[in-house]
Amino acid sequence: MKQLSILLLAALFTLPFQTSAQELKSDVQDSSVYPYVLPVWGQKVVDKGFGDQLQLPFGVNLNYVNVFMDLDITEFGLEVGGRDFSDVLNVETLNFTQVSATTNGLNFRADAWVLPFLSVYGLMSAVTGGTQVALQPTWKDATGEIILQLPEFSSEVEFDARTYGIGATLVFGWNNYFLSTDFNYSRTDTELLENQVGYATLSARGGYRFGLSQKKKDLFIAPYAGVMYRNFVGSKGNSGGIGLDEVFPELDATFNETVDAKIASNEDIINAPGTTPAEKIKLQAQNQALTTIEERVNESGLFSTRVDYEIRKELVQTVTFQMGFNMQINKNWMLRGEYSLSDAQRFLLTGLQYRFGVKKKGMK
Repeated sequence: MKQLSILLLAALFTLPFQTSAQELKSDVQDSSVYPYVLPVWGQKVVDKGFGDQLQLPFGVNLNYVNVFMDLDITEFGLEVGGRDFSDVLNVETLNFTQVSATTNGLNFRADAWVLPFLSVYGLMSAVTGGTQVALQPTWKDATGEIILQLPEFSSEVEFDARTYGIGATLVFGWNNYFLSTDFNYSRTDTELLENQVGYATLSARGGYRFGLSQKKKDLFIAPYAGVMYRNFVGSKGNSGGIGLDEVFPELDATFNETVDAKIASNEDIINAPGTTPAEKIKLQAQNQALTTIEERVNESGLFSTRVDYEIRKELVQTVTFQMGFNMQINKNWMLRGEYSLSDAQRFLLTGLQYRFGVKKKGMK
């Protein structure tokens, strides 16, 4: 269903991504004076003899990101013409059998090392995606017995989204080993949502830096592994509007045909010889419930009228194992890749980073 494409967000999607540990070399080699405006305490690092461990303080990153996520719909409400139909169509009766989202696009991030061990950054993303939804509407009576079950329907809806966020990274390094902890928060806009979607990411990584050339000290690769926690923030549900016939054009006819066939089958059993009074009462109650459901749905114009909905979704898996690498070509350029693979999430990031310094006044 088209309204469910909001689940992609994902991100959405549109996911924010963490900086690596500050294991890169800078052009501060033999000088006893730190020339750049950042980080604060950069001169103290040089005075202690660790100036060659500082990364150039400013960076811009361009990444390609592809994400797949399984999601759960925990709440769903529906209104048609201001009338509430949540008693007829809700999470239980719609019976979502699959909800997943895929996004891919570009992520741009600009960062600065404000302290030797702390980087802050802003990010923005432009992504396209699709939401895959399968449902098999099912209604039960008061005893829990299924009185009507439609065939399973599936659909995929495409969408565009834009994400904006901020974040910070803490790092620690020792003898080419490094650890980093990152947190960021972002919000996503899409035309299918009346409200923005908040998203938080917390991660920790550890790795080791390997030199690739004795002549070129700035050329190295730093593989790492870690864990990442991602989830929606402050999500009390989202609202929007959609016409169900745009996504499931056959749902109207299938619904009425299935209901009428079930009522007719129950009537045959009611009128058959040997049917006990208790069975007749039960089937008559089912037919009354089915007739009420059919009348309410058809009178609402549900399948052809644009309907308003309230929906809340959650990630099936919020914690994933990550692995990746940073490869520095020289003090200005670096390649990056990060990947994860799990039952409910798949994640791929690859990108290019450029770093530079802004010198203090009077420094050449």
